[in-house]
Amino acid sequence: MKIEDIQYTFPEEQIDEENFDIEKWRKDNPMDYLKAMYLINTATNKSEVFKAIYKVTRQYIPDTLFKYCSLADNTVLNEQKFQTLEQEKIFMADVKYLNDPFDSKAYFYRSDELMKYERLAEHNGKLIDDFSSFSKVSSLTSNQVNSMPMWAHYANNHTGFCVSYNMKSNVQLSGCTFPVQYTDQRIDITSLMDQQVNIMIREIKTQSAEGKKQILLDDLSLIFMLSFFWNLKHLSWSYENEFRCTTGASAKGMPYISAKPKEIYIGMNCKPVYIDRIIKIANTLCIPVYKMIFDELTPEFNLISKRL
Repeated sequence: MKIEDIQYTFPEEQIDEENFDIEKWRKDNPMDYLKAMYLINTATNKSEVFKAIYKVTRQYIPDTLFKYCSLADNTVLNEQKFQTLEQEKIFMADVKYLNDPFDSKAYFYRSDELMKYERLAEHNGKLIDDFSSFSKVSSLTSNQVNSMPMWAHYANNHTGFCVSYNMKSNVQLSGCTFPVQYTDQRIDITSLMDQQVNIMIREIKTQSAEGKKQILLDDLSLIFMLSFFWNLKHLSWSYENEFRCTTGASAKGMPYISAKPKEIYIGMNCKPVYIDRIIKIANTLCIPVYKMIFDELTPEFNLISKRL
């Protein structure tokens, strides 16, 4: 799908603010980053439109999100995770280290079509080699603690733990968290890259003629696009119901972001030594801690939490 082929029509009816049902609205209007880029690309004031869209994305953030954490045989790494939790932080990873090798591959551009520009010809038409190098991410989920697949896949077969976060009180965390959109189509952004190269070359020529040593660009379409398209993943991952915290790779405080835990849940197969460590952390932070159990005497496949 080419980004320039995206077209939308928008409903004219006004939202009934008095009887607004946020859950129904989210269901009826799933996050669509392609629509967001359409609005930005057709706007005269891109920055203002981006701000408006960002406000809309805040409506998708639930009051509570969860982060599943694994504990394996690497005691040093385990201790780093415990310290990060105790220090009320979340580790931000490079995209290339995520478990999906196709992460940040939802969009692409044809560099051969940019070979027409002399400045890019010697670089094989590439303006950007690796989009993922610009960001660090951390994954959260709206799947609550009775999610067996999440415990199995992200808490090392129920041996790890899960932390809940109040997204209303964690301002820094909430501010850079976006819902993930799942798609089965990749987006060809060649036209947008071509547009950006044209702008850059024009501004370099104009501002250089004015004697400026630093070239400034006021069209941030590419930056806005990256902010949104980092949150596109293949449809096969939709069971995760992921919300992604994304920051610039060189942002202040990296590779950590502040995040005050709300509750801690311990996997049902967690080792006793780690259970004791987590309980101590919970006591230090003055937050509840629970142990996940499977009730053998009920007809349902259901994990339940027991407060310790």
